[in-house]
Amino acid sequence: MPSRWSDDLRACLPSFRESLLTGWLPDAFADAELLAALESGALLASPGEVAPMVARAPVHPLTVPVGARTRTVPLLPAPVHAALHTLTERALRDHRPHPSVHSAARTDWHYRRAYRARSEKLTELAAGRDPSLVQHLDIENFGTSVGLGPLLAAPWMTAELASSLREVKRRTGQCLVHATSWSTRLGAALLDPLDQVVARHAGEAWARWSDGWHVAVRDAREGERLREALAGGLAAMGLRLSERKTVLLASSEVTGGVAANVSGPADEVWRAAVGADDIRRYRYALVRAAPDPGITTVLPDLVRRHPALLPRAVRYLDGATGSHALFGAFAALWQWAARETPEKEAPFRCGRLLALAARHEELARRVPRPLLDTCRRSPVTGLRELAERVTVTAHGPGAVAEPSPRVRDWVRRGAAVQDRPPRTTTYL
Repeated sequence: MPSRWSDDLRACLPSFRESLLTGWLPDAFADAELLAALESGALLASPGEVAPMVARAPVHPLTVPVGARTRTVPLLPAPVHAALHTLTERALRDHRPHPSVHSAARTDWHYRRAYRARSEKLTELAAGRDPSLVQHLDIENFGTSVGLGPLLAAPWMTAELASSLREVKRRTGQCLVHATSWSTRLGAALLDPLDQVVARHAGEAWARWSDGWHVAVRDAREGERLREALAGGLAAMGLRLSERKTVLLASSEVTGGVAANVSGPADEVWRAAVGADDIRRYRYALVRAAPDPGITTVLPDLVRRHPALLPRAVRYLDGATGSHALFGAFAALWQWAARETPEKEAPFRCGRLLALAARHEELARRVPRPLLDTCRRSPVTGLRELAERVTVTAHGPGAVAEPSPRVRDWVRRGAAVQDRPPRTTTYL
């Protein structure tokens, strides 16, 4: 194996490990084998193997909640994402984004640090002028609208990455896959020419997260000039601004909205979330909240209203296993997943709940057996493995006649709940 490629694989391990926290479907064994293969350099022999790997990969559509709506994303195997992640990092090795770009801009990027830095910058922008106005500009359906042409024409594009992206486009119908690390990195770099347009208009008085800019402006006329300039640059890429999201904001709308403090004590953030039914504050409160019967009891109704909170709710329940309210909340969430879920949304919901059940034997025994059997028949390998693991945990190895190879190896090792359990930590 070429030593440079092996070194690149290992160098990408920390950033890829971080990227797994945005995975829509938790891995039944926390991707332990994949991470070991990355660390040893055994994933691929050369960069040229990535495109054929994409060409052979099974692709399954997964319907996921994004805010108040759902989106169908193509589900590719984690090794494919790891390979594309490594090619992307190689291509962007010398790319230097503008300091005002906070979303996945650098190899050592870390979600929580970047989000905090962006909130601080937005607060600074909102306080900078009197009256303070901030022009928000957002691209319409950015991820699914990006074409091959602009990507292949980027100055940092490599031949190996280009051939792999052609295969991604052929297999999935799109060039970037929502919530994957390599797509986020490529999208952030692709918009660099637009960042230069914003910088010429606003200097340092702006911030970008993903495909959304917040820019301090003096008045509506200045905001409109910036909007026109950015729209022209986007049109050259085959993209356009969102009419709904591109708005002029008062400072109070910025500091009370996207820049609102979510880093305070968890109980305070939770109370603020309840008062405004604010999904953003709920997400950050659930990550840090200690087990509380009041939170645990209301969680099923909260997730029914806001299905996008399910990953964070599962993370919270994973730390609340000593609570008497846990079993009722778990049963209510399964009822929601089984009886109140459109069929196309069931794999995402069941996958998250199975990851929690796989970590706790007492919860595994409470998963309805018919649902386990249904998930074990899924065409999605990841969901089948989660269901098989939970079935073995709850009912013994004999309950799964022909387990997948990874589950079979786990059974041979003793089928211990503590052996490489799926992760519930998430950035979703």
